[in-house]
Amino acid sequence: MVKFQRTVMLESREARPLGIFFGTVFCVYLAINGYMFVRLYFTLSGFTILRAVSCVTLALFAVSFPAARLLSGRAPQPLINAASFMSALYISPMLYGFLLTLAADTLRLINNVVAITRLPPPYSAKTRLSVVAFVAAASVVITLAGAWNAGNPVILERQVRGGDFSNTADGDFSLRIALLSDIHLGRLTGPGYLEKLVSLVNGASPDIVLILGDTIDSPEFFRDEAKKTEAANLLSSFESTYGTWAVMGNHDYYSGRDDVENFFADTDARLLIDEAETVGGKFVLVGRDDRAGARYGRARESIGDIVFPIMSGGFRYPMIVMDHQPFELEDAADAGALLQVSGHTHRGQLFPINFVVARIYEKSYGLYKKGNTHYYISSGVGVWGVPVRTVGRPEVVILNFGEKAKDN
Repeated sequence: MVKFQRTVMLESREARPLGIFFGTVFCVYLAINGYMFVRLYFTLSGFTILRAVSCVTLALFAVSFPAARLLSGRAPQPLINAASFMSALYISPMLYGFLLTLAADTLRLINNVVAITRLPPPYSAKTRLSVVAFVAAASVVITLAGAWNAGNPVILERQVRGGDFSNTADGDFSLRIALLSDIHLGRLTGPGYLEKLVSLVNGASPDIVLILGDTIDSPEFFRDEAKKTEAANLLSSFESTYGTWAVMGNHDYYSGRDDVENFFADTDARLLIDEAETVGGKFVLVGRDDRAGARYGRARESIGDIVFPIMSGGFRYPMIVMDHQPFELEDAADAGALLQVSGHTHRGQLFPINFVVARIYEKSYGLYKKGNTHYYISSGVGVWGVPVRTVGRPEVVILNFGEKAKDN
């Protein structure tokens, strides 16, 4: 009875902030599109047909994002797919169109006061059309560059020194870890992209491969048996000394925990859910359940409770913790972990969202140290919502410990 009460409280506590977050996102989305519609309507005054076509097109794309979410599971799949495709195309041009329109309006207001250009208001039809054309073209160019970036992952090597590597069975600790986070297999990411990741990882010759959650994007992934089978085969293709290990992410829960567990059962990757394993007699690998599990009545265990059966014998192996969301970093430090690896943040994915993300987390990207514990938060290899990345590169991270760490 006590356990039931605890999980209900956790679920409620997690659900309320999530509802507030999505409500806020919708209000901001509505405000941005309302502003852009009004500005487009008045800027194109005098261009009757062009204004009508532009405003209707903008409205259709703007509606596609909420429509895709509202229609999911309630409408024929082709209609849902069409709305999802339109929204995926639209989000990035919308964001950069809004920022550029805002910049143009700011310059216009300043020009009204101090005349910084030789074109005083009211502006000619040619000038107004030129501004609209520039905003539209620049938004599309930025989006195309971000789409190319999102589809071309890179290897990023990082060195970790300064830890206590002496307490292994053989008195030495040297490890080369491949990290992949936020693959998001589904509408926007398929087996073809996963094949690129396999090639990059195997070319780096890691000792172990760690998949840090959000492997699956949404339930739609499980409806295509051919793609699901191909993806499972590819996840079994990673080559390393100690194998491939994975944890749950919030999107894995949204996609259906049972389906995700069954999917991993068909691969050579081991999914750890509040579990710990001694790997190669060298270190303990801890896989924490994701915080999103609380919304589904699952209270995750503390790191201490997870590793107690292994550590209670008195011999302490170096501990590596996999935890999808980089909240409460002190948990790993308090448990005496050598390293925690996380993902989830995408480093914001789209500029300037990265600045907002950086304020949410104690550390939203990169290497970090808290006490004697090292952390790496990855920007991930995949995308969410829109197939565009304008902040950073999609990264397969190679972490080198001990003798594997180079001096450069």
